[in-house]
Amino acid sequence: MTLSRSLLAAIVVGIAAAQNKTTVIISVPSNLSTRLLVPDVYGYSIEPVWLDSYLNTSLASTLLGNIATVIGTPTPIRVGGNTADQTYLYPTSPLPLTGNDSVAIPSPLTATRFNITPRWFDTWATYFPAGTELIYTLNFADNSSGWANAVAEAEAAHAGLGDSLVAFELGNEIDHWINKGWRDPSWDVEEYIAQFRNVTAQITGSAWYRALAGRSTSTRNSDGKNKRNKAPTFQAAVFADPPLVPDQQDEIDDFSIVNLTAAGFATQADEKALISSYATHLYPQSTCDTARWYRLRLDLLSNHSVLWQNVSQYIPQAAAADAAGAPLVMGETNSASCSGRSGISDTFGAALWAVDYVLTGASIGIRKLYFHLGARSEYSAFTPLGYELKNETLAPGIRAPLYAHYFVARVVSGQGVGHGKPTFRVAALPSANSSSLSGFAVYAEGKHYNGNEKQVKEAAAKPRYSGGEALRKLVFLDMGVWNGTAGLHNPSTLFATDGTMFSEGVRPISTFEVATPWPRGAEVKVVRLAAPGTNAKSEISVAGTVFDDETGEPVVGTKGVALGEEYSEVIHVGAGGVVKFDIQRAEGVLLEIAGGGSSEDVGDVTDNEGSQEKSTPQTAGALRIGDHLGSILLSVLVGVAGALIL
Repeated sequence: MTLSRSLLAAIVVGIAAAQNKTTVIISVPSNLSTRLLVPDVYGYSIEPVWLDSYLNTSLASTLLGNIATVIGTPTPIRVGGNTADQTYLYPTSPLPLTGNDSVAIPSPLTATRFNITPRWFDTWATYFPAGTELIYTLNFADNSSGWANAVAEAEAAHAGLGDSLVAFELGNEIDHWINKGWRDPSWDVEEYIAQFRNVTAQITGSAWYRALAGRSTSTRNSDGKNKRNKAPTFQAAVFADPPLVPDQQDEIDDFSIVNLTAAGFATQADEKALISSYATHLYPQSTCDTARWYRLRLDLLSNHSVLWQNVSQYIPQAAAADAAGAPLVMGETNSASCSGRSGISDTFGAALWAVDYVLTGASIGIRKLYFHLGARSEYSAFTPLGYELKNETLAPGIRAPLYAHYFVARVVSGQGVGHGKPTFRVAALPSANSSSLSGFAVYAEGKHYNGNEKQVKEAAAKPRYSGGEALRKLVFLDMGVWNGTAGLHNPSTLFATDGTMFSEGVRPISTFEVATPWPRGAEVKVVRLAAPGTNAKSEISVAGTVFDDETGEPVVGTKGVALGEEYSEVIHVGAGGVVKFDIQRAEGVLLEIAGGGSSEDVGDVTDNEGSQEKSTPQTAGALRIGDHLGSILLSVLVGVAGALIL
């Protein structure tokens, strides 16, 4: 009787699992519009008053160093935020009464002023991995002395940071300045342009800048990598409000890249040469006020349709930036403004959102995205020091979004300008586009630019079609919500926000059948971004790899394999170029065609496309019940084990 009950239970579970499995049919068109996918597409922005906290431990440096090893290029860092326009440079060190080279007044958490000395820049000049490109935001708000403070900051920053300093920003979120009382009610694009030109003229006219401008633009290191050898450029705009959303500050609503470039900005060759990028900011949710706080929802964050509505409004902005000769970047971003919200910003759902966000942004021409960090912010991917928050004591550590960064690192690895490797381009897949599913194709362009920045700019400015490029990788993200019962707590996050409501039944699984141009029998390596559920704060991994919360060092998922070379499994291309694999609800999968580091290694796969059997494209997530009758019967026969095999 006991055996019969066990068998019956196994049969019930097996049938439930089989019935909870769908088939998704995906095709990869041969004429997708692609955009450049740079190795350092995923960056970080650090609030100036919190930078010292990160410097006090090696956690950030170690994490970023490990990711740089996988990609071959360090993560770009922007030091900027609200307190950038409250930063004042004192000429001598240390600061009076403090004995330090920086002090936030009254505290980093409530700062209304941040005082620094030139030596402050020395403290972080070598903290980040070698070759890290740094952007520093100058205090553009204070024009009480003709911007003397900003001009002095610029000189001190370069003296301390050297060639790692690639660009300045003039101010942060300048479209909110009327509301803050930093500009009068006439503040608009026209006034911004005039003031921008005033400050840049002072900086570029300085002796230190003129000396740098006279140097050669670049040299090559012995390892073939680019070595910067020129004056810093400027990341222009730095606008906060989304272009299609009514201005949140009741100000003149003309701050956009489209309006800025249409007003004659950077039309002259000298000014155009100074602008390396245009920056906008985006936070899809907010904790800044009560009304928006009550609208915070994890299921709306981890939703591809909602994300597309947010990101697609930047298509005209990216086009305007490209036409003006510099790319659009998301210079500061994260899940929810005003430091995020635990239970949303620090969950696996936020990690899936970040991957989707970065690749969607890249596919429309947003070159880089900088995720904002604060040492006590609930959205930070990693926190260096323990602290008290909302009557809880939080430990330093790593949160879910860090695994989004590492997963993206695996997506972009295998390329690099001047590294003898191909350039990658990315496109969103039309048949993997719904609220709960997104997909991307990554192509190896095959052309090596060998560090030629002009060629890189020209290549990036125009969309291309995928017909002449080799499909190298595919990414699929199941964005559906599955609230599991494991991985609920992370000691660096609030216990009070751990999950308490859980999904019922068996976690759904989808079998994907993807028609590709890859040859039958080719080896495909699989990397999974996995967790117990959307609500998980821990037990998150990429191909089984996790990072130590205290040291930042990786525990690689495959024993004896270097970081970046571990895989979840290996599958093979079937008849007609079809690749079959399973994805759980709330999971990410990267597929890599086996091959070397150059596009020539896989360049012949597209030659087989004409002779392949074509799968009929269907709506993403289409259920084919007939395909699963056999699975259900098999589950009945072999019970739970059989159900897990499917």
